[in-house]
Amino acid sequence: METASAIPWLRTRLSVQMFLQFAVWGAWAPVLYKHLLNLGFAPEQAGPIMGTGPLAIMITPLIAGQIADRWFAAERYMGVSFLGAGTLLLIASRIDTPDFSRMWGLLLATMLLFGPTLGLGNAICFHHLKDPAADFPLIRVWGTVGWIASAFIVNGVMHAFDMNLSACLAVAGSAAILNGLYSFTLPHTPPKRDAAEKMALAKTLGMLKNGSFALFSLLAFVLLIFATFYYFKNAQFFPTLGIADEWLGPTQSIGQAAEIVTMFLLPFVYKKLGPKKTIAIGLFAWALRFAVFALGTPAWLVIASQALHGVCFACGIAAAMIYFESISPPDVRGSVQSFLTWITYGFGMFVGAYVMEMVGARYSTPGAEQGAPAVLDWHAFWTVPAAGCFAILFVFLVGFKAQPAAERSAS
Repeated sequence: METASAIPWLRTRLSVQMFLQFAVWGAWAPVLYKHLLNLGFAPEQAGPIMGTGPLAIMITPLIAGQIADRWFAAERYMGVSFLGAGTLLLIASRIDTPDFSRMWGLLLATMLLFGPTLGLGNAICFHHLKDPAADFPLIRVWGTVGWIASAFIVNGVMHAFDMNLSACLAVAGSAAILNGLYSFTLPHTPPKRDAAEKMALAKTLGMLKNGSFALFSLLAFVLLIFATFYYFKNAQFFPTLGIADEWLGPTQSIGQAAEIVTMFLLPFVYKKLGPKKTIAIGLFAWALRFAVFALGTPAWLVIASQALHGVCFACGIAAAMIYFESISPPDVRGSVQSFLTWITYGFGMFVGAYVMEMVGARYSTPGAEQGAPAVLDWHAFWTVPAAGCFAILFVFLVGFKAQPAAERSAS
């Protein structure tokens, strides 16, 4: 493998890929639920459509990790996946009626292609970077910049072309096609066909024999169940605070703006505090933000609490990616990162979508007039993930023990 210094413009090239990858996701993920409601989809239809992402990520990332680790260069797999996903997103942007089967099918197919790129993009970085703990956050932060930029691009397209929120899918599709073409120019990341263990997934799952790794994986799964409340319901919650549709993306991007700062600080925090304390800070931030959402007033405080997302992501999720990398055997990097994607954005959010809808139904009351939408008790709704995240933090502090450096190097 070439070292970071031997590959021209390595960090810049990886940063551009991160920017484009999360511009795709950031264009539609924060506002798609609201777009579906605007088109006339019922909440019980919009929920399963949003659930296509987690469903797809339950299926393809583990397979993609095996392919990238053993059979097919990771950057080429990403290029093909993004080109296909971009085409499907552009088709979905043309839907202007509540056609459930068509929208569900298109977005499921999109996420079957897009989902694996989340783990493989990380794996490409970890494959080439000499010091991932120091360098990865400074590259991953450009994904955050891409997420923020896409929200403002969607806003600009809506105004420039007098479009509705379908612009979120059009912008996402365009960015995906651009990233598909760009992915073929990334540093070559070949599979390890000569590895002793031919099934990379089997070697990855064998890591679950370590008690702390198993506990960490379980808690990551449960955290993303509750994180689904935030990711899927934000676009419905913020209008109750007076936020107009065209400002949903920019308002939600407050968290990503804060994320830029925390990602730059993460290498120093991680080195100083180590994985356990760093991740504990992230878990506390998740719990605190849900508590503020449950409080519900004043509106400025709820909106300002979006800034906690920077800590939630940098310390709670990016630090977990770095920790997983630090204990991963070199020949299964793609599979380990894909496993993390599977248990969180796949299995976790898939279960979370249904838990979220059950909690929402539990705390909803019929509208005042016949045919009026149900009214959700937002205080009760947000209290559930707040309590859940505080429980996760407690179990993590009591039960998790990071593997020492010698054991990590031995693995």
